[in-house]
Amino acid sequence: MGSDAASTTFGGLERFDPEEGITVLEPGAAGAGNWVGAPSVIYDPSRKTILLTYRRRRPRGGPQPDRGYEACIAESRDGSAFTDIWSVTKDAFSSASMERFCLHRDPAGRYLLYVSYEHPEDGRWRIDVVGADSPDGFDVAAARTVLTPAATGTAAVKDPYVVRVGAAYYLYASTFLTDEGPAPTSLATSLDGVRFRWTGEALGVGAGWDRYQARLTSVVRDGPMFVGFYDGAASPAEDTEERLGVAVSPDLVRWRRLTEDEPWVVSPHATGSLRYVDALDLRDRLLYYEYARPDGSHELRLSRLPRADSGPTSG
Repeated sequence: MGSDAASTTFGGLERFDPEEGITVLEPGAAGAGNWVGAPSVIYDPSRKTILLTYRRRRPRGGPQPDRGYEACIAESRDGSAFTDIWSVTKDAFSSASMERFCLHRDPAGRYLLYVSYEHPEDGRWRIDVVGADSPDGFDVAAARTVLTPAATGTAAVKDPYVVRVGAAYYLYASTFLTDEGPAPTSLATSLDGVRFRWTGEALGVGAGWDRYQARLTSVVRDGPMFVGFYDGAASPAEDTEERLGVAVSPDLVRWRRLTEDEPWVVSPHATGSLRYVDALDLRDRLLYYEYARPDGSHELRLSRLPRADSGPTSG
């Protein structure tokens, strides 16, 4: 590291330039509200491939079904060229919209897919889980409830991110405390990946650029500490156009933000949104993220960084 490491490094992870990344997937159309992203990635040793979940979204009020209309699982051998192997539309949930999904492979080799969508009965975000023997074999009709607003005393729980350390599963969820916010990250824990115990707030909102929302989207290990990426927003006007922050934790339960004054990395285009980072440690560290384009749409992008120490199991 150079002499300016103190100003460019958090927890051993150097600041990256998203313009040097590559486009993995493009949105279906130009313009604000057209997104492809909300990635979740794992390495599957049984298939020797990278598995990616992602979501496609259209703006509200368009001629086609709007908002989060399709979620997919795609597979790649090199981390950049992906082929879809499974997909679901929001109609399968009778839902107005879907958010981020999260794929996990348990110690027995079974796949767990955590799904996030607006429930048709109350219009509120919730998280379910569905299991399968292969990553292309999910039947969402068999999904089981994981977290609901009613059970957690919140207005919404969505955007799950799951890591496993030993026998313990840690599920982080974006949690709207009221319909108007704020939206911190909350934690639930489990020993089987299906039945979770609600713990409550893990990463609260900040006092400045992230005072409205702080959504933890990925965790990596660096020595004795865990480094977390999170999406921050200052107000409801910035909701859906969040930017990237960094936090650290000694135990996956207590998180402390390092980016109190400003975001860590932003897109140079449009709103500056760079969100939903997920990290995968292989020979390199692969960072997948949703990235604002000049026309206001969002694409799915990949940046490769030098390899860091391996960390908790995210798949």
